[in-house]
Amino acid sequence: MLVREIRLKHFRNLGDLRFTPEPRLNFILGENGQGKTSILEGLSTLSTLRSFRGAKNQELVKVGETWAEASATVGDRPDWSTELKITFAQAGERVARTAFIDGKPIRSSTQYLSSRFGNVELGFHSIVFNPSDHDLIRGEPALRRGYLDRALSAEDPEYLKTLSRYAKILEQRNALLKLDARPTESMLEGFTAPLVEMGARIVHARLGWLARLEKILGETLRKTVPGALPLRAFYLSSWIKKNEGISISSVEFDPARFALQNPLPALEFFEAEFREALSVKREAEWRAGVTLAGPHRDDLALFYGAQPLRGHGSQGETRSALIALKLCEIELFRSKTGHRPILLLDDFSSELDRGRREYLLRTLFESDLQVFVTSTEEPPFAGKIFRVKQGALEIG
Repeated sequence: MLVREIRLKHFRNLGDLRFTPEPRLNFILGENGQGKTSILEGLSTLSTLRSFRGAKNQELVKVGETWAEASATVGDRPDWSTELKITFAQAGERVARTAFIDGKPIRSSTQYLSSRFGNVELGFHSIVFNPSDHDLIRGEPALRRGYLDRALSAEDPEYLKTLSRYAKILEQRNALLKLDARPTESMLEGFTAPLVEMGARIVHARLGWLARLEKILGETLRKTVPGALPLRAFYLSSWIKKNEGISISSVEFDPARFALQNPLPALEFFEAEFREALSVKREAEWRAGVTLAGPHRDDLALFYGAQPLRGHGSQGETRSALIALKLCEIELFRSKTGHRPILLLDDFSSELDRGRREYLLRTLFESDLQVFVTSTEEPPFAGKIFRVKQGALEIG
């Protein structure tokens, strides 16, 4: 999928901006604080309905304004295109967000994302590499779970629906566990049964994605860093039996002795494991007032050689691993959906050394991806250059 035109109004620190990008490499240059990242943030928001910087709706509206808008014309064929638009408008003390596809307002986030991926002609998706990605390795488990869930939701709208339903059932079950007067077991089972069903689907999908990732992750890293140690991804779970060869319960182990080569079990296996874990933890759950096992508490670990990157990896190893992970994410999305995502590289010059920058740009230049790169430095490769200064755009 290609972005043919981008339009941003009062978005972040931008004024009224409109430009037509190239189908390959696009460099957005300028000093810090001029609005470069805001352009990428607008594209990402159109793709995922969320800011990759974690901004709230009101933070996306330019200071002094009461509304903002991000829109784009996307399409691969000259005779066909789709208009995506998101508006942010002041509504009392809050800022309301409304999404549109071809001028039609979309009722919910799930519907927008499903429509964006479900249309075989559309398939618009963006993958972002930016400084905060280091938190995928160094941050809390919720960040890594979120990464897995976004990657899977991009490939399969049904996974997004399953995830949404799981979150709703989990909230209801936790509310029941918090009651002062303990309800009957049959009442709790009314929430446990669907939670187990949805949770098993989530973990089965996550492990399936990681199995696909495992096949290409190490080789992708070696292309970036010749002679690199093996890079591997493991699913961390306290409730799936580790002797099944599909998950681990902690990062203190020898990965050379844990091959993750067993076939992925059927859904029934995960349902049985989840239900057993909830049964064992039942009394502890009543005391804690929350559900103590399930995919909402699992994690992902990246290992470089025999050491987990989290807490052991150098800055260079972490950056190289993240590049490999993002390149794999692109390949997995393409192989699953048949669509080309756009790639957004933020703060490119500060995050990577010269060798890694040149390798990555060369790889992208030789691909058919549409790429948007922000940087404070002149690019080493040919591409269309846009310069940003005080929220305004100059071409060339």
